[in-house]
Amino acid sequence: MKPRHTMLMSERVSMREVRLQVFWSVVALLALAGPMAGAAPAGNPSAMVVLPSGRILQVEVADTPAARELGYMFREKISDDEGMVFLMDQPGFHSFWMKNCKVDLDILWLDEAWKVVHLERNLKPCRKEPCPSYLPMQASLYVLELRGGLAAREGLGLGSHIIYNPSEPPRSHHK
Repeated sequence: MKPRHTMLMSERVSMREVRLQVFWSVVALLALAGPMAGAAPAGNPSAMVVLPSGRILQVEVADTPAARELGYMFREKISDDEGMVFLMDQPGFHSFWMKNCKVDLDILWLDEAWKVVHLERNLKPCRKEPCPSYLPMQASLYVLELRGGLAAREGLGLGSHIIYNPSEPPRSHHK
């Protein structure tokens, strides 16, 4: 007699499928919950980013020239559960620097499919000018800034895929 917990091959579900079902359930639940209060102190729209590890970050969206220019300048702290995503107008070699930053950052450049094409880890604030600029080796359309060291702790590297879920529709760049 077979044990009661034995399943037919057609009923067997892999652990990977179970994890994917749980993951997408969490993503749907968070999307319905809406943006978290206080996640965007600079008044930027907010969104959600899911890292390959499953960690969910509430991110500010820098989707205007002014918001992209300000970025994380003058911030006293950044938690492991937040970040800032820069939505560029077109793919290119977008340069970043650490001028007026007060915290270490990881900067990830992403292509149109939200795949990491370049990253700089644990960049220190620029305390004396001229501040160095950081330029990707490949064109990108998006940039994600995280608390310094988080990329390494989360195992992010070239080719890592990020999931972006906007909580608000992006601002129009045309009037």
